[in-house]
Amino acid sequence: MDLRYGMNPNQPHARIEPVGDRLPFEVLSGAPGFINLLDALNSWQLVAEAAAATGQVAATSFKHVSPAGVAVDGDVPPFLLDVLRVDQDQLSPVASAYLRSRSSDPRASYGDFIAISGVVDESAAQLIKKVVSDGIIAAGYTPEAREILSSKRKGSYLVLQADPAYQPPATETREIFGVRLIQDADITPLTIESELGEVIVGSVDDAGKRDLILGLIALKYTQSNSVAYSRDGQVIAIGAGQQSRIACTALAGEKLATWLWIQHPRIREVAAAQKGQDRLNLLYALALGDAAGAGELIKDALTDDERQQILADTTGISFTSDGFLPFSDNVEEAHKYGVSTIAAPTGSVRDDAVFDRCRDLGISFVKTPRRYFHH
Repeated sequence: MDLRYGMNPNQPHARIEPVGDRLPFEVLSGAPGFINLLDALNSWQLVAEAAAATGQVAATSFKHVSPAGVAVDGDVPPFLLDVLRVDQDQLSPVASAYLRSRSSDPRASYGDFIAISGVVDESAAQLIKKVVSDGIIAAGYTPEAREILSSKRKGSYLVLQADPAYQPPATETREIFGVRLIQDADITPLTIESELGEVIVGSVDDAGKRDLILGLIALKYTQSNSVAYSRDGQVIAIGAGQQSRIACTALAGEKLATWLWIQHPRIREVAAAQKGQDRLNLLYALALGDAAGAGELIKDALTDDERQQILADTTGISFTSDGFLPFSDNVEEAHKYGVSTIAAPTGSVRDDAVFDRCRDLGISFVKTPRRYFHH
């Protein structure tokens, strides 16, 4: 299949070929580009694995070959219901899973690639029609949903249907600068039983284990170094691709804090007169005290004390890391954002210091058996 162009528009000749006898997807509408397919193939693996691990519909909002958010079905944060002008009771599980994934970092999700583990229905399609997105891959589509999505962008919106029965080859290759790299495919599924069996500090309940496994699966399809914060079946904030782990922890923490702040009832009410992305942008400006973005409404912005109090009241956050925590400063940084449980591989010479700091701060620690990332 010929593609629109390669990684960049100045690479005009690009195509894909199946390794075996068929491709793992079918193009229902639109024409894929190189990066579209990188997003589609990685995001589909993520949601398929997350659905298998949790038994729920899973969705991700993918951007630049890493997830901006991951979630299973459940209640959508009210601020995003405001932005899209929809009620929770109007949403199917498929629609709620996607909106929850998009609500994690909604500014980053602008122009995302969507992956959904289940069959997309009319409820989900009507919402996807409203948002700015480059394409979608899912297990299937109802006739109504397919018609809605195929008409998006005057028919150019990319709609892919994954083959849930497809099994990838046992080895994979990549060519870089005239060198072919060959390795075993990373096809071992992550499950609660395989990854979360060794609790070093404290204890973890079933809800916490679900959040931890979602975080680990998200990191499996994210470039290193990466960490994730999760709660209530939603990977809320991901810090990806930084050169130091503490930078990842702080970056993701800032995203989590902002996600908490934009849900404040006062600023949601102030932003109510705006529509769509303008409403979302105003929420961010009011939450962060951005005078340029809020204009004369800056008087209604959150105060420093209000922001700090929201963080102080936050609990039940799970933290996952794709590699070991080299210093206890990651624990201290994560604690600022209400983290109660950490799951990470071990292997640092300072593991005991990490465990001790978790005990000091009342954080449970689960030792995971492997590292999790993707390049």
